[in-house]
Amino acid sequence: MLIREITDKQFGQQITIEGWVYQLREHGKIAFYTLRDGSGYLQACLKKNVLGDDQFNNALAINREASVKVVGTLREDSRAPNGMELSVEEVEVINPSHPDIDKVVTHDSGPDVQLDYRHLVFRGKKSTILMQYRSNLMKYFREFFYSKGAVELTPPTIVSTVGEAGAELFHMDYYGNEAFLTQSSQFYLESAIFAHRNVFCIMPSYRAEKSRTRRHLAEYTHLEGEYAFMGFEELLDWMEEMMVYVIDQTIKNDQEVLEAFEVDIKPLERPFARVTYKEAIELLKKLGHEIEEGEHISDKPERDLVDHFGRPTYLTHFPVEQKTFYHKIDPSNPEVSLSADLLVPGMGELIGSGERETNYENILKRMVAENMAQELIDQYNWYSDLRKYGSVPHSGFGLGIERFLVWLLNVHIRETVLFPRLLNRFTP
Repeated sequence: MLIREITDKQFGQQITIEGWVYQLREHGKIAFYTLRDGSGYLQACLKKNVLGDDQFNNALAINREASVKVVGTLREDSRAPNGMELSVEEVEVINPSHPDIDKVVTHDSGPDVQLDYRHLVFRGKKSTILMQYRSNLMKYFREFFYSKGAVELTPPTIVSTVGEAGAELFHMDYYGNEAFLTQSSQFYLESAIFAHRNVFCIMPSYRAEKSRTRRHLAEYTHLEGEYAFMGFEELLDWMEEMMVYVIDQTIKNDQEVLEAFEVDIKPLERPFARVTYKEAIELLKKLGHEIEEGEHISDKPERDLVDHFGRPTYLTHFPVEQKTFYHKIDPSNPEVSLSADLLVPGMGELIGSGERETNYENILKRMVAENMAQELIDQYNWYSDLRKYGSVPHSGFGLGIERFLVWLLNVHIRETVLFPRLLNRFTP
């Protein structure tokens, strides 16, 4: 039986638990296991007069993280962590654990040691709870997309074109040809809207950024969506609805992770705040930042902007030259694009989004205006072709799952994945 399946209906019944000894405490002729089976935790009481000398002594001659099979009767006990305790009648040690388990990595170990022993660290209770929530989080996003009739696709992660930031790409040899690990699945998803209308993916993306911050990874999990017949304002409404849904589901179903990380979150209120790039520059000046129109708004000013509004904030209508060729130019103001970053408190940018350019001639002009080499423009023929055969208004966005977790749980990004890929670290 799995620990998560246990209810008060099992009180008085004999059950079997297979798992690991998370904690071990000895008090003379009585000892306690805290068992972990991957689904939850359960306190088990071992008594010498029940197990007999040999079995009791063998049960204590192990170390934390030993794997065991335990048979016993489930009892109600208000003193136990979850109000129940297993009165053990039989213990089988499946595999012992080395006695140095409590020495190789401790709570006081630095980040490098914790990363070296990541394969042991993520067995910890907080890490286990976080990873369970990560799984739930992706489920909530999928639920939202499925409720909207969107189709999940799996675009390739090995690509032949350099994308929007060639200096941040990982190069690789692909059967004698130069190839790259993808930065985004956006273009592939855009091609699929003509067949499926609304599409999304949750896939790895890669950025060779030389960044050492709490919110950057070289490999991260990228949630991206593209939607046909969707304009800019509808896109912002869609993303608001998505964020509200995911936070509501978290509050409803994941109190364990919120308590473990001491997070007190409230349902998100709509509409989110909105500020154009031009308005943001003037506001930042009033907030004491030395910034001029045309400059990129960096991390700290982003955080100050969202702190000023006190809630999730859309930073919209960036200058055309700050966004790549596929962003649609605002028909009412040719100097800005229909683009938006969603900023959240304590983090800054969480989502990048925008309406896509739909006109074939316009997208070619933008490529030339950005000084793209003709060779690269030719490589994008398949993408510009989408504007020749039944083009429609469409919009999309991208969100990093790990960055969402950093924002919500106030953790370092290296804690949000099993084995983080960081600058100068790709082991274990």
